[in-house]
Amino acid sequence: MKNNRYLTLILLTLVGLGFGTVDAQQNIAQQAYAIIQQNCLDCHGPHGTFPEQLVIESAPRLIAKGTVVPGNPDASEFYNRLLGPTRKGAQMPFGQPPLSQAAIATIRQWIQAGAPGWKTQRDVNFITTDTMLAVMQQHLSTLDSFSRPFARYFTTTHLYNAGETLETLRDYQIALSKLVNSLSWDSNIIPPLPIDPQETIFYIDLRDYEWDRLDAWTQIEQAYPY
Repeated sequence: MKNNRYLTLILLTLVGLGFGTVDAQQNIAQQAYAIIQQNCLDCHGPHGTFPEQLVIESAPRLIAKGTVVPGNPDASEFYNRLLGPTRKGAQMPFGQPPLSQAAIATIRQWIQAGAPGWKTQRDVNFITTDTMLAVMQQHLSTLDSFSRPFARYFTTTHLYNAGETLETLRDYQIALSKLVNSLSWDSNIIPPLPIDPQETIFYIDLRDYEWDRLDAWTQIEQAYPY
């Protein structure tokens, strides 16, 4: 009986250490992805400027292409190009200031940890249409009567409900901001404002993009009524 207790204690300890390792790997993967998202995806994302050179879709794809060697940053072209030019090309990010030492160190730690994937699964708390409308109505009530006619809302709630990863949802949020601002008549960049805890409902003010002039929003609706 005593030996069984020791065996149980050892097993629980190993399980605890195992979960700790997974948590640590996921943490460094998320940190690395935040750096990659901010500095790399505009050019090398699935819809980036230079997809013919390298498309950063996931950690496994980087490994499969040989760009990242798990556990060995010094043999990883992805890491070495952050330090300076190599025989295969210029320093990255191309045409931009080099990454900070802290950011480069994070990428190194991520590769040393085995380059774990950054895409995470999550539990879906389904957001109903009634909940969406209630959130919008509550937000409208916080606006003054003059501002309410200029309020419009976009949603990615259907993607959230479908179980898309948090990284994918962030990508859609960035894409929405680029779309809205690309249609703006104003020179200022104003991202749509998330108004719900899950960040799937976004508010804009038509005046921020000068869509209140010349009935521009009505023209947009006529071209794309959805």
